[in-house]
Amino acid sequence: MTALLALVMVAALGTWIPLAQLRPGTPERSRIFYVAVGNAVFAGTARLAGGGGLALDWRSFWLPLAGGVVWAAGNYCVLRASRAIGLARAAGTWTPLNIVAAFAWGALLFGELDGFSGARFAVLGVAFLAVVAGVLLIAGARTDPAADPGRPATATRAGLLWAGGAGILWGSYFVPAQWAAIPAQESNFPLALGILAGALALALPAREPVKLGRRAAGALLGAGVLFGVGNLALLGLVARVGTGTGFTIAQLSLVVNAGIGIWVFHVPEPGTRQARKVLTGIVVAGIGGCAIAAMR
Repeated sequence: MTALLALVMVAALGTWIPLAQLRPGTPERSRIFYVAVGNAVFAGTARLAGGGGLALDWRSFWLPLAGGVVWAAGNYCVLRASRAIGLARAAGTWTPLNIVAAFAWGALLFGELDGFSGARFAVLGVAFLAVVAGVLLIAGARTDPAADPGRPATATRAGLLWAGGAGILWGSYFVPAQWAAIPAQESNFPLALGILAGALALALPAREPVKLGRRAAGALLGAGVLFGVGNLALLGLVARVGTGTGFTIAQLSLVVNAGIGIWVFHVPEPGTRQARKVLTGIVVAGIGGCAIAAMR
């Protein structure tokens, strides 16, 4: 059962972003809204199936909901970064950074570094340097201007900044729910409502089209359901193997993201020096990030 949960989680978390990008030309805020609706429907269905009620106190509802708003902002950064520099490079940048951000919050707010020995601090330092080196490799893997004249250096820099924002925000959205100190299964539905609220707050002021074509809407709703499946599988896995181990296994979704980005979307083109550099950076940063996550 544990292996099945891990497989479902990695597959779902690794494919929902590519599915959300499947229909080109859809505005980012509209994408986020439809993904949020799909996730909320799935989370609500799972809550009803579990027979749980819904308390409206600050600990059980409002704190997880605030975390969902933070996640929605991170999702906007994800889509902007993926469009600017490609899914492989963007995912390879935000994934290690969200591990580092989550680790930093755990250390600052929840005392997760208490009792660390000198040797463990040394391992932590080496792992952090590996994350930095990997991100620098990914950042330096710019597409050849002759092969891609439509992707200037300014777009690359902006994409990396968006990916950095995604790493920080997605590494922070869990903090309100963890602060509430309630079981993750109880926080899942308020979290989904917060994601939906954040998506609406992004979409309404921009007046982007809410009504999409059937195929685009179906792909985005499906992406939201996939995210919900992956998130629920992660909760089940963490209950079995622990937070650090479960979070470490979840980072394998980066391999799925990067593979789809390179071999499906061809950004960067497979077999090129840029693609090899991105994959090398992902491996280096992923090793460092997983080492950090395992020490939580």
